[in-house]
Parts: sequence; C-alpha cells; structure tokens
Amino acid sequence: MQAGGEKGDVPPGVGRAEELRDMTRRALRPAVSGAPEPAGRSRAAERRAPARPKPTWRAALLAVLAAGLAGGTAAVLWPRAAPETAPRAAGIILAAPADEAALLAVAPAAATAYPFAPEPSIIVVLYPSLHSQALALNRIGAFVEKAGAPHDRVLGSAELSHAIESSGDAFDTYYFGHDYRAADLNRFFAAAAAGHVALNAEEAALRRFAAARGWLSADARGALISLPPAGATTELDGTGRAAILRHELSHGAYFTQPAYAAAAQGVWRGLDEADRAAFRRFLAQSGYDTGEDDLMCNETQAYLVHTEDNRFFTAAAVGLPADHIRALRTRFINAMPEGWLRARTPR
Repeated sequence: MQAGGEKGDVPPGVGRAEELRDMTRRALRPAVSGAPEPAGRSRAAERRAPARPKPTWRAALLAVLAAGLAGGTAAVLWPRAAPETAPRAAGIILAAPADEAALLAVAPAAATAYPFAPEPSIIVVLYPSLHSQALALNRIGAFVEKAGAPHDRVLGSAELSHAIESSGDAFDTYYFGHDYRAADLNRFFAAAAAGHVALNAEEAALRRFAAARGWLSADARGALISLPPAGATTELDGTGRAAILRHELSHGAYFTQPAYAAAAQGVWRGLDEADRAAFRRFLAQSGYDTGEDDLMCNETQAYLVHTEDNRFFTAAAVGLPADHIRALRTRFINAMPEGWLRARTPR
C-alpha cells in the first residue's frame, strides 16, 4: 500500500498550523506522570531554562485560528481525521486485464478491478485493506451463502455485526476471498432497494460498477471475485494469496463456463452420500449454508481441486483418508473440460 503525500506537498501555512495544533493539544491534555524526558535535554537544563507562561486554551485556539486564516484555508484549522473516519473512495477503478502473476504482484491504493486475462468476464477486485473489502462485500456474502442469514432480504448493519459476532469471527476476516455471480449482485441490490436498506459507500461504489458493466439484470453473465491484500494476516503471504486466488478463480470458472459447472455437478452428484456429507460438515464449519446444493458443489470443487495450501484445506479437515481425497480430486480433474483452468491445474 502506498504512503501518503510527501512533505513537499504540504501547502504554505500548514506546517505552522500543525505546530500550533500540537500546542493546543498539549494545553488541553492532562500531564502524564512518568513521561520520558525530551531527547537531549537534562533536568538541570530544564531548571535553567527561563519559565514560560503556559498557554491557555483560549490563547491556543486563537493562535490556531489566526494561522488558518493566514494560510488561506479552513482545512488547516482542525486536526486531520483519523484514518478510520477519513472519506472513502467514491468508485472502483477499472484497470487493464491481468493474469495470475500480475494480480499477485499489484497492491493498489484504491479499490481496483482487473478483468482476468484468460477469461475477461471474471472480474478480480483488489481492495487496499481487508476492512474496505469487508465493507464492500460482507453483506453480499451473508445474503448469498451464509447459514442462518436470510437469502431474500439484506441484513441491516447491526444485524450483520451480530451475525458475524455470533459466528465467532471478526468483521475484517469474515472472508478472505469473495466470489459472486453477476446475478447474485443483481439480487442483492434489488433486495436492498426493496427493503429500503441503505448501502454504505463501498457497496454503493460496487453497485455503480455493476451497473456500468450491465450486471444489474437477472440474465447477466459474469463473475466478481476478490483477492485480499498481502500481509494483512499471517495466512496472506505469497503462498496463501496464490492459493486464495486460484480457489476464487475456480469459482469464477464455475459461474462463467457452463461446461465446467456441468462437469463439476456431474461428479458431485456421483459421489457417495458419505463423501458429500463429509464435505458438507467441512463447509458448515466455515458458515456455509449446507442446504444450498449448488453452493456445496461449487465449494467442494474449489477446495478439493484448486486450494494448494494446507492452512486452508486438508484431508483431515474433511475427515476422509488422504488417498481417498486424492482419488476424488482425480475424478474432478478428469471430468474438467479443456480450457485455461484445466491447463493450470496440477495433476
């Protein structure tokens, strides 16, 4: 993530106003016992220094106002907003198509959408933080695929917070990667409008992006997936992000390639009920709605075949022997149609 502007970008007068604001804060803040000595200054030197009258809060405030007027802008009168209250991005930037290597290498400073080069109907969105990703996509995730959440209405903010807390998860890590059909986005935004649920800034930006792509219709074809930023958690290292990206891209293929979806569904329906039940139990641990059979098939193919990181998927987590998992994986791979996903899938 890129840093903010350099010091040379600060307008005239702002530096003096910052100094005066610091003086104001010192005047209003109670003294803290045990505070460290200023560097390079001894207590003896402090005693020798001529006493200066402490500024009153009125005097400090007047000084700040004067500096602001001298600088010619009201923006320098008050401390800058904390990052969590700063104005958020107004839209999603559409970038050039990118392949997996390019997607893993970029770290955009604002929400940016990249058509996936081998299949441009799959859009990969990168947000600058897990928090901004969560603000944009958590409610959609609950609406589309979470157990216990309604799939016919959109949760309010308080309801979503309660649902996440009840699941034992945290808001920012409710998901690492997201994946939705264009039609899922259309249903979500239609339900929000019908229920008079206000969208937050990130959701509104996503709605504008979806509308611009013609996705706000029941028969729209396309997929939106997300890739989390590097380093936000220990799992989001190079290996983890590569596994998440391939997992989400397989969902994108399931949504945009009817032949791939049909092949996966054929294998899923052909599994023994014990095998399907084992995957349902595994997916239930992540809060997926196990009553949605298409969702179970889609997540099974993504975890079983396309998640090469044992922090996210193992045979033990499913409760099946490793050699049996390998045999099931081979069945899915052999059924895959030719195309970019099969070509990228290790045998």
